[in-house]
Amino acid sequence: MSLTVEHISFAYEGHKVLEDVSFQVSPGTFCALLGRNGSGKSTLLHLMAGLLRPAMGHIKLAGRDLRGSSRSSIAQRMALVLQEHARIFPFTVLDVVVMGRTPFMRLNQRPGPADYELALRALEELDAGHLAKRNFNRISGGERQIALLARGLLQSRENLLLDEPTNHLDFNNQHILLGRIKALCEKRGTRVVAAMHDPNLALAWADQVVMLSGGKVLAHGPAAETMTAEMVGRLYEADVRKIEFNGGGFFMPRPPGDRS
Repeated sequence: MSLTVEHISFAYEGHKVLEDVSFQVSPGTFCALLGRNGSGKSTLLHLMAGLLRPAMGHIKLAGRDLRGSSRSSIAQRMALVLQEHARIFPFTVLDVVVMGRTPFMRLNQRPGPADYELALRALEELDAGHLAKRNFNRISGGERQIALLARGLLQSRENLLLDEPTNHLDFNNQHILLGRIKALCEKRGTRVVAAMHDPNLALAWADQVVMLSGGKVLAHGPAAETMTAEMVGRLYEADVRKIEFNGGGFFMPRPPGDRS
């Protein structure tokens, strides 16, 4: 039941954003989309979620082209979790999470006790059940991101599309959140495709990477094999070195004049 992106191209008002993008993501895989601002990462997520239609190419789930599916049916199998920015109405965290049931409801239908029970289970699965009755606007940025992840999980535990999930989070909360995302992949078989800025976070947590440059795939494959200093340097147009150590490594730009 692979998720397959085949030769996708897309343009906004004649401006080409994506060109001939192809890759495949298996169940239980954490795939990071890497690239500079404007490389097409967010647009690609919106295409995969069915919110945009490609000019060319196909997006297939388990061999079925999503082009002929309604947005509602896609939303039942593919949850897009956007960056959390503005404050919302003073809902409780549980009220925010239960909104993930919307694609499964009829027009004007309200969530019932069974829906709230599922929402609470989604929070508990992310070790966040204690947040259920808190005001969503009064919890930390990291806690809000976990609540939004729970909402996405309630919508679809099969496929999660995440747009910069660690944006605005501090060092510790970045790794807490990514650790919980990775656990969903390993324990529940959830497929995660996440647009990310930081190559070091992708190297630490992702199984697979797709590098986008100028709307095209520069490279894709297993993170540990694909993310070389040369490829990361080409992706970000920087002189990069990779510091390796037992069990891991990280990238850093070389200071001007450093020839080591």
